[in-house]
Amino acid sequence: MRVLCSLLLGGVLCVVPLRAAAEVTITDWMGRSVRVTPGTVESGGVTIAYHTVGEGPLVIFVHSITGPWFDFRHQMVALSARYRVVAMSTRGTDESDKPEGVDQYASVKIAEDINALIDHFGEERATIIGQDSGGLHAWHFAMTYPEKTEHLISLGSIHPAGLIRELAGNQDQQRASAFQRNMQENPEAGSQFAERLRNSPPRPDDTEELAQLREAAYDRLYGESIVNFYKANWPASPVTLETEGFGFTVGTFPPVTAPTLFIYGKESRPFQNPTLNDMWEWVEGELTIQILPGVGHGPHTEVPELVTPRILEWLATAR
Repeated sequence: MRVLCSLLLGGVLCVVPLRAAAEVTITDWMGRSVRVTPGTVESGGVTIAYHTVGEGPLVIFVHSITGPWFDFRHQMVALSARYRVVAMSTRGTDESDKPEGVDQYASVKIAEDINALIDHFGEERATIIGQDSGGLHAWHFAMTYPEKTEHLISLGSIHPAGLIRELAGNQDQQRASAFQRNMQENPEAGSQFAERLRNSPPRPDDTEELAQLREAAYDRLYGESIVNFYKANWPASPVTLETEGFGFTVGTFPPVTAPTLFIYGKESRPFQNPTLNDMWEWVEGELTIQILPGVGHGPHTEVPELVTPRILEWLATAR
């Protein structure tokens, strides 16, 4: 690195140039690769990191609590041929800021971060694609920023009203939410969860570069951000139909007006099948539901060869 120094009255001023953020190669299931460029945006005093590639209409990916931004690599490679794709790192994860406090991780805050990204790229609207916690944030954004939502695509994450309803009366869903209750109630849950991620074995389908990215992302994870996500958003037990979750109760969620694609693995464990029932009650826009038998909670990584072409096909025809 070259250091530039200038003689000034009374001393010497040395300027150390900032190191340019490195591009990253991501590869899809077919072996196709693209180089993605990192960047940051300020959102209410919080720095949000992102990676982007491609040109065209804006598509923003919102990742899960365990799957960093690059777990959307299959979809990012394919969509970058037609769209500007932006994979954010949500606050508390990877290279984004890690503010303290439960309220900092409410869906309303992540919605502000998504909105900051849309403004940053000079666009009026974007397609929002989310999975797991990112899918729940995507639903919230579509409800609270309808004018900024071109399309909504949720991969495995049901509408939060369906979750609240089933938690109120479905014992299977209550049992399936033991992890979330532990996050809310166990003071050590955040540190224990972060430690499990950091000690997790390498994934067999990760390239060497991807494995390094994953290790670095887990090392940077702020464990309390996961705890705070559940404390701020997930309905607290005991749940009734009047319990608030993700900012609303069952009867007060604003309608989703954007065209919506919901892709769900039928073997999902976090969200039991009945959580899908009556989803159309909360979606006023065109709603497409696709159920994948034999697939679990992460269809974008489990069967990218099915999910990715479906997204492209749907985006080409949704209005």
